[in-house]
Amino acid sequence: MSELSELIEINRSIENQNREIIRLLKKIAGEDDSSEIEITEETEEIEEIEEAPGTAYLQTDPDVGEIYFVDGSDIFKLAIVNDEVIIDNIAGSNEIDNFELQEMIARQSVKHNQSLGESTVILSKENCINLPETLRVCYEQKAKNVFLPWSTMTQLIGAPETLMTVLKLDFYKTEEELLEKLFN
Repeated sequence: MSELSELIEINRSIENQNREIIRLLKKIAGEDDSSEIEITEETEEIEEIEEAPGTAYLQTDPDVGEIYFVDGSDIFKLAIVNDEVIIDNIAGSNEIDNFELQEMIARQSVKHNQSLGESTVILSKENCINLPETLRVCYEQKAKNVFLPWSTMTQLIGAPETLMTVLKLDFYKTEEELLEKLFN
């Protein structure tokens, strides 16, 4: 569970406790509980709005030369702008050292003047050290297509079955095969 999800759950718990305290105080004071029903209905509507997804960083349509990838629980966007590599950690503060595969794909994207598909994530072997966690982040952030190395397939034994059905996992054996899948 992400930190934001935990905070939302704690907040809901506190709200429920506060509602119960108010209800009991009103009961002690002899007040009518009819107003509580209205408050509860309004609160439920607000909670439904809060449950609506926030920023889904991977639910995006990348431009030419843009690549999204996940490393640990951090989400990165690599972009080639004026032949310069720009890396942005859009969901954390850590830096990344190994992004050679993503840079190569971004450069090919510029060369072919073709963007990747909607909500696409490219993972290298280095990004897949804890594949179930990485795929969880992809799922929570609304990724649709995840390209990952064939060699990481054995790690999927620990992944929840939901991830396997919701995400379109596309395995590649070599970088050349990945380029063919992306640009042909």
